[in-house]
Amino acid sequence: MLRLLWHRLNFLCAWQLWQQHAPSNARLHFVSVEKYPLSHADLSQALALWPELTQQSQALLAHYQQICPGWHRLSFDQCRINLTLIIGDAVESLQQLRGKVDAWFLDGFAPSRNPEMWQPALFAAMARLSHHNNLYNHTTFATFTSAGVVKRGLAAAGFKVNKVAGHGRKREMLCGYYVPATVPQTSPNITFTETKTKPVTDKRAIVVGGGIAGAASSAALAQRGWQVTLIEQQPQLATQASGNPLGVLYPKLARQDVPLGRLSLLAYLHSLRLLASLGLSPEHHARCGMLQLAYDEQEWQRCQAILQRNLPHELLHWVDQQQSSAIAGLPMDFPALYFPEAGWVRPQAYCQALCASENIQLKLDSKVIRLQRAADSPTAVWQAWGEQGLLAEAPVVILANANDAMRLAPNAQLPLEPVRGQITRLQAPESAAALRTLLCTDGYISPAISGEYCLGATFSPEDNSSEYRPLDDASNLAMLARMAPALHQQLQDQVITGRAAVRCTSRIICLWSVS
Repeated sequence: MLRLLWHRLNFLCAWQLWQQHAPSNARLHFVSVEKYPLSHADLSQALALWPELTQQSQALLAHYQQICPGWHRLSFDQCRINLTLIIGDAVESLQQLRGKVDAWFLDGFAPSRNPEMWQPALFAAMARLSHHNNLYNHTTFATFTSAGVVKRGLAAAGFKVNKVAGHGRKREMLCGYYVPATVPQTSPNITFTETKTKPVTDKRAIVVGGGIAGAASSAALAQRGWQVTLIEQQPQLATQASGNPLGVLYPKLARQDVPLGRLSLLAYLHSLRLLASLGLSPEHHARCGMLQLAYDEQEWQRCQAILQRNLPHELLHWVDQQQSSAIAGLPMDFPALYFPEAGWVRPQAYCQALCASENIQLKLDSKVIRLQRAADSPTAVWQAWGEQGLLAEAPVVILANANDAMRLAPNAQLPLEPVRGQITRLQAPESAAALRTLLCTDGYISPAISGEYCLGATFSPEDNSSEYRPLDDASNLAMLARMAPALHQQLQDQVITGRAAVRCTSRIICLWSVS
């Protein structure tokens, strides 16, 4: 079910009622649009007025961090409760939304105080998103305002409007439901193609590949009640491109708010929430912060352009050379953008935690040699075959095996490109102070973890080799010399070894969700 609201108290009340009365396998989806979100401190203070909602409010506050413009997905109660929090203009956001809404909770300010929201385009967008083909389960609405402009606007868009007794000091309010009719257009420049999908009854899936992509896909399905068979050709998870000793977590931001940069930022925030929910130990994950050093004029200008986007201070802020040195624990030559919550994670521990669900069956040391449709199946069931026979069958297959996906789907014309990368492991000298945070420019270096630094990584398109190359260590050290000369002086003779792997890149971003 899909719910759309504009007040977090409604969300918490509905969440509480859902836990009390909904079937255990039912899922609640809220979409909340906020143009000017409350700060974490203000929201905490406000929610403290309702102690009966403490359980829900504390869970919300734990996820309500670094809220910036864009679309955020917050999940609770093992994904039984999902909040899509959209930070932006209500009318513009609804025009981008697809789906069907069961109930509208309109809690914006009165039209006299918020005229930009209460306009015909808003009511038209509501009508488009309401149910049109169900005469017995109407989309309902409720709002505390009883202003005439709201009443007339809803009626003109096709809603049956009733004025009823209000609550508390509010004498009257409006409520009603949508009457199926012709769908008003939200904008002459925006068109939508409504697609009807059949409910999924056979919730089985095969995931090929046990790196971060395969483990994350498996976890997302398992949380939604799917039975997943994850097949990995190596004896353990995260051994190929996901097999580096650690991965660093920070957003790659652009000068302007472009789609790819927005995806990077929101994926970063989602990953932080996901990692927090997994409860990895400090030896496997830490939020050590990251300094994006303004080491030359071009990088300084890029950092200044990012600052002009007015992103939350707790997400990033500018620090001068003295402050960056204090954060790093070592002398830094440059000022920087500082990301306090950025960090690192051990990929193998991350993948193991993602795959800990009882709904995920691991088949390690098993290579899929071909995929085919089951000949005797009345439904479209895929079979994954290995050298020893049938490995698994399911109606859904996810290929998360990087460039090897082209071998299993040769006719799909997947726009994939191999890119070789090599990291360099460096010994942290016992006699020198250790770096305490991530450093990043056109590459990165981790803080000292268990006596080692991780420095990387090279980027070599159309190179399929995973051989170790000393020249690539030299390239990584040259990058370190540009961004942190003093640290380079300390580490240039401390190379332990390097590790190379082949990434999988694509010119096309495919976003897939399961509900």
